[in-house]
Amino acid sequence: MNKEKLFIKKLKDFTSSYPKVIDLSLKRVLRLLKELGNPHLDLPPIIHVAGTNGKGSTISFIANVLIENDKKVHIYTSPHLMSITERIILSNRKVTLKELIEALDFCALKNNNNPITQFEMLTVMSFYLMAKNSADIAIIETGLGGRLDATNVITDPILTILTPISNDHKEFLGNTLGLIAKEKAGIMKKNVLCISAPQVSIVEKTLRQVSVKNKNEIVFYNKGWNVKKCSDLYKVSYMNNKYYFYQPSLIGEHQIFNAALAIVALLASNKLLFAKNSIINGIENTKWPGRLEKITSGHIKNMIHKSSEIWLDGGHNVGAAKALKKWIDSYMTSNQKKSVILICGFLKNKDVFNMLNYFKKGIRNIIFVPISDNNNNFLSTDLLKIGKSYNIRSSYSNSLLEVFKNLYNIKESVIIIFGSLYLIGEAYKINKS
Repeated sequence: MNKEKLFIKKLKDFTSSYPKVIDLSLKRVLRLLKELGNPHLDLPPIIHVAGTNGKGSTISFIANVLIENDKKVHIYTSPHLMSITERIILSNRKVTLKELIEALDFCALKNNNNPITQFEMLTVMSFYLMAKNSADIAIIETGLGGRLDATNVITDPILTILTPISNDHKEFLGNTLGLIAKEKAGIMKKNVLCISAPQVSIVEKTLRQVSVKNKNEIVFYNKGWNVKKCSDLYKVSYMNNKYYFYQPSLIGEHQIFNAALAIVALLASNKLLFAKNSIINGIENTKWPGRLEKITSGHIKNMIHKSSEIWLDGGHNVGAAKALKKWIDSYMTSNQKKSVILICGFLKNKDVFNMLNYFKKGIRNIIFVPISDNNNNFLSTDLLKIGKSYNIRSSYSNSLLEVFKNLYNIKESVIIIFGSLYLIGEAYKINKS
C-alpha cells in the first residue's frame, strides 16, 4: 500500500464512527483544536474565502501575486484533483504525505475516538501544520457553507471574500438562494472588511443585511469596485485607485472577474505589503488545473483525432454550467467547423437537472460516465434519462477510459470533460498513464 492510500485508509478509520449524514457544527472542531493547544489562534494573518464558484481560482490569483513578492503563503482548499496533498500548502509548498500521516496520527490520538468527520479532521490538521510552519499569510477556503463550516473557527481574519453565490448544497444550506447566501455570509466578522464578487440581487440584499447585523463593511461590485476592458488590458477600479492586468492564463470571462476580485482583495488589505507592478505578472502567470484547461499533450491527446481538441473543466453546480455554456458559445463563433461533445459525470447530490438545462442547444452529444472508485456518483443511466428529457443527444459509457478508446475517429470536435473534480482528477491520471 503506497503512502497516500495508507493515509486515506487511516483517515477513514479514524472518522468511521461518525454518522454518514453530515450535521454542520463547530463543536467537534473546537474541542479537538483545544486539545491541540488551539493552533488556529497561532496562524499568520488570515484571508477567509467562501462562495459557490471561483473560490479556488481567486485564492490562486491572490497567492500567486504574493509569491511574486517573495511572500510565504499557507493555503487550505478542497477538494483535490489527483493527490490529497494538493489541499494544504505550507509556505508555498505542498504538504508531504509523511507530514500528513504524522499529523493525522497525532490529531487522532488527541481526538481520543470522539466523533469527527473527515473534512473536520483535515481542517484541524491543516491548522496544526500551518501553526508549525512560518508564513506571511494564510488563505483559507470554506468546505461548504460558511456559518457552521469547520473553517469558521477563525475569529479574526484580516479580510473575508465572498465569490459568486448560487444554488448548491441545498440539503445542508437551505432550499432558497437567500438562505444559502445567509449561510455563506457567516464568515463575515465584526469590523472586518468583506469584498464581494458580482452577486444576483437577492444574494446582495441578504449579504447587506448580514453585514449590517454584524457591523462590518462589505464592498460590492459596481458600488465599491469594478473591472472594465481597456484595449489589451483590463482596468480594475477600487476606491480612488486604478490597476491594470492582461487576460489571465485561466480561460473564460468569469476568470477576469475572479482575477479582479483577487486584486481588490489585495489592495483592500493594508496588512499585505506588495509591489503594485507585480499584479500583472502574478495574474498572468497564475495556473489552476482543471478549470477550462486545454490538454495539449499526454495520453488523452494521443487518443483523440488530430483535428479535435480536448478540454477539462471541473464544475459541479448550476453556476459552473452557465459559465461553461457562455464560454462554449463565445469559443465556437471562431470554430464553427467543429462541434461540441461533452463527457459528464457528477456526484448524486448535485442539481444535474438544472445544470443540463444549459446544454439543450449547441451541443452535438453528451456522453455520461460514472466516477470511478466513488460510491456517491450519479448513475450514468439516470443521467441519460435527464439528458433525454431535454431531447439532448445522449449516450453513456462504463468508464472514462472506455470513452477515450472510442474517440479517435471523431473528427473536428471540441471535446469537453465537465463535472465533478473527481472526474477531472481521473482524466489527469489517464493522461499521465
